[in-house]
Amino acid sequence: SDIDNLRILDYLNEFFAFIFDKMSEQQSSQGGIPGNATELPQSTEFLVGKLLSQRKFFTNKTSVVERLDSSSISSSSTVFLSHCEDIAYIVDSACTKIMIEECKNLSLTANDKIITSTIEIWKSQNVTLKHKLKKKLNTQVQTVQVDQCQNVNLQYEDPRNFHSVVWTNSDQVCLKVLENGEEKHVLSTGDSFEQPTTTEESVVQDTPSDKDPTKLNPYQYIVRLIDDKLVTEMLIRAEKGFPTTQREWDEWKVKNNITS
Repeated sequence: SDIDNLRILDYLNEFFAFIFDKMSEQQSSQGGIPGNATELPQSTEFLVGKLLSQRKFFTNKTSVVERLDSSSISSSSTVFLSHCEDIAYIVDSACTKIMIEECKNLSLTANDKIITSTIEIWKSQNVTLKHKLKKKLNTQVQTVQVDQCQNVNLQYEDPRNFHSVVWTNSDQVCLKVLENGEEKHVLSTGDSFEQPTTTEESVVQDTPSDKDPTKLNPYQYIVRLIDDKLVTEMLIRAEKGFPTTQREWDEWKVKNNITS
């Protein structure tokens, strides 16, 4: 899917960022003069190993409550929760990103900063992002990506902590945004509900009754606060594959006097 492709690009970006940082460190140590390239680690395996060492994997755990703090993760860590079931994770230390893969009945409490402000969830069931006994996020998570999931529950305690939810091939995504402790915005979306289509003739969206459960829907949807309402829109690919919505693309063309 497009999200899988974006995830691969994300890994590559981390890889090249790591190499750039190493080169910058070497230049700084030599007064800004580029050092001999042979002085850099020459083994691709070494570089990949260093990159992966920044990923903290928590896999195949069940029926526990686990706290992740500065003793187990660092601010440069990408927290990777995989194949866990009936489990609650409480993240009490800053990290770079949180990724959840093939988990069931998982709850996540985020109590410290997520540097990229991003959580990715895919191929999982019954996932709740919450704070203590209240199902809400206690830190800024501007973007949550949900791919091939069933029953994902998200609740933000402050509209300022929310920017968007991007989902595809997910049965039910429930979103609540609170303000001053009260529910301000509530939306249930997902493949169980009829979704908006673009105005492009080339795009045909099946209704829920027409869906083939063995066939993945190639389209992604984005939920944002627009005019003080939670709105679901289909993502399209504009020029050079840039992700946007038909509404925003039409507005951009009008603003730039483009008629085609």
